[in-house]
Amino acid sequence: MASTIEHQEEGKKGPSMVMLLVAYAIITLIAGGAGFGVSATMLKPASMTSAAETVADKAPAKEAAHAPAASGHGAESTHAAESEGHGGATQKLSIVDLPSITTNLVDPTDAWIRMELSLVFEGDADTMLAQEVHQDIIAYVHTMKLYNLRGGSGYQHLMEDLEERAAIRTEGRVKRVLVRSMILE
Repeated sequence: MASTIEHQEEGKKGPSMVMLLVAYAIITLIAGGAGFGVSATMLKPASMTSAAETVADKAPAKEAAHAPAASGHGAESTHAAESEGHGGATQKLSIVDLPSITTNLVDPTDAWIRMELSLVFEGDADTMLAQEVHQDIIAYVHTMKLYNLRGGSGYQHLMEDLEERAAIRTEGRVKRVLVRSMILE
C-alpha cells in the first residue's frame, strides 16, 4: 500500500524542468522579435535612413570631413564635406572646431565642466559667427546645474539645448553641434 501512495505522489509533480525551459525560450524569442520590430519601424525616422545611405555613397567626402586638423590644441580648424540633401542636390558642410570651454557650474559651485565642441555649418564656415556661438555656449553652460546633466537624458537635453542655441544665433546655418569631449569634475 505504501508503494502505491509513493507512485501517486511522483505522478503529481507538475511540469518538467525541460518544459519550463522551452517555455522561457519561446517567450524570450517573442519578446526579442517584438523589440526588434519596434526598433526597426518606429525608432528610425526616414531622414536617418537617407542620411545613412548618403554617407555610405560619399565615402571620399566622409574621409575629408574627418581628416585630422593641422593646427595645435585648442585652435580652430575647418573641415569641409559635401553631402546629398533630401532633394538630391549636393550641399556643402563645413566643420569648425571651437576652443575648449572650461567653466564652473552654478550648483554645486565647486563642480567644473570642460567641453570640446565642433560646429557643422551649412555652406562656408564663418569664424566670427562661430566665436559668437562659442561665447553663447560658455554663458549657457555656466548657468547649468549638475543634476541636469545626470544620465543619458541629461546629456540628450544638453545637446538639444546647444543645437537650438547655435541654430538661433546663426539663423539656421549651424546644423549640428558635435561634442568631441566632455569632462565633469
